[in-house]
Amino acid sequence: MLTPAPTESIRPSAGLIASLATTTWLDTAPTGATLCCLLLVPQPPRSFYETPAVTEQRMRAVAEALRLGPATAPPPDIGPRLRLITPTEVALRFDVTPYRKRIPTGRPWSLLLGQGTPVALVLGLDPLSRSATPEQIDSYLDRATLRQRLLFGHTRTA
Repeated sequence: MLTPAPTESIRPSAGLIASLATTTWLDTAPTGATLCCLLLVPQPPRSFYETPAVTEQRMRAVAEALRLGPATAPPPDIGPRLRLITPTEVALRFDVTPYRKRIPTGRPWSLLLGQGTPVALVLGLDPLSRSATPEQIDSYLDRATLRQRLLFGHTRTA
């Protein structure tokens, strides 16, 4: 029987980072200021070995590499982790690995990021398809919030 390794022994690999689905959107913070939002989620399993426990373990390792915190506490400032690559693409930096996640964005999102707008980074522990519609993403966020299956942090450009 396979048992999951401790999360601290897992470093996000290039394959794991590349496999993450992402979505970006603009929202309004409680203060009324515009906020850039970035969601990272795992893909649905592709093999028998990708059990929910393994998926969660990998995502918790990603969360550790980003220094994200639970929804039960104020989101931690995880430092500058984003770099604009093009007007419609950014790179996300992780600790403990040289790999970056390239993330497509809308031009308004990138423009605001370039002006110093903070980013709420949200990591979901449960899978969601890359082809999820906005309605499916909203439903995912609602369910994951109720089940405390999201981790959070605030970041910005480097």
